[in-house]
Amino acid sequence: MSLALAAAFSVAPLASAQALPVTYRVATKDPVVFITIDDGIVASQAGLDYVEKHRLPITSFLTSSQVTDSKVRYFERISRWGSVQNHTTTHASLATSDSSLIKAQVCPVQVDFRRTFGTKPWMLRPPYGAGPDGHALNQVARRCHITDIVMWDTVVEQGRISYRYGDGLKPGSVILLHYSANLAVDLKVAVSAARARGLRPANLANYLRAPHEPRTPAVSRRS
Repeated sequence: MSLALAAAFSVAPLASAQALPVTYRVATKDPVVFITIDDGIVASQAGLDYVEKHRLPITSFLTSSQVTDSKVRYFERISRWGSVQNHTTTHASLATSDSSLIKAQVCPVQVDFRRTFGTKPWMLRPPYGAGPDGHALNQVARRCHITDIVMWDTVVEQGRISYRYGDGLKPGSVILLHYSANLAVDLKVAVSAARARGLRPANLANYLRAPHEPRTPAVSRRS
């Protein structure tokens, strides 16, 4: 969807100045972790095969400019046991006070993904992890019906795992991966690390729940 159309989307009045919750690790005692995959640049068939074989719940934070017609079915399949969420239109940094820029990056995705996948996102991941506590971001995101800003406490990239905190994977850990050619390997590393700690992948949408909204039928995108 063109950025030029962003101004055409109406947004709900800001109900409260209260900051949206920012989650690095979900507060739970359940022995679970959450696998999240960002961007959508590469549609790895090996990654999809691994997810489908193990029925992994994946939360896909997609950049809408990467969700072309040829990839829609891929993202539907790989997110089958999870959900598709908002990672902006073109992956621009949201660490800004420019509300119009933030609106153009966040709000069109809500409309686009509801039409494409049948459900409006309610989670937002700011690109680069930048600006999650910004006042302008919180105002605009809330108006566009975002209820949770989701960060991460663990990263798996190129087969290597790293941690934001010194205590490694814990119940509620949010693991960041990317849609890359190495996705299958990174998924195996994430799942193995979780199992080594007695943890299992779970659906983030079951813990950060969506506001009540009826599902609408998805329709084919146009280029």
